[in-house]
Amino acid sequence: MKEFMKSCLSLNEYRISALIIGYFITLLTTMYQYIQTGIVDQNVQNILLTFIYIVGGIQVSNHIKEYAMTKSSNEAMRIEERDPSDK
Repeated sequence: MKEFMKSCLSLNEYRISALIIGYFITLLTTMYQYIQTGIVDQNVQNILLTFIYIVGGIQVSNHIKEYAMTKSSNEAMRIEERDPSDK
């Protein structure tokens, strides 16, 4: 199963999927605890928020990386268009 997941998903997607699965397991456990006791521990709330921040941070960093790569690629193309005698 692990090899199947690695072959289907890239490394970043595999890591994010593991985080999301961990988040949902924690969420289901928290919902069960809330049904049984009527309260949710502060520690569990912090863990859930941490999962959300991690996934959000990964997404933001991926968007920033894509923007920087696109911008540098566009600038390189502009430089080549202005001065083709360097080749």
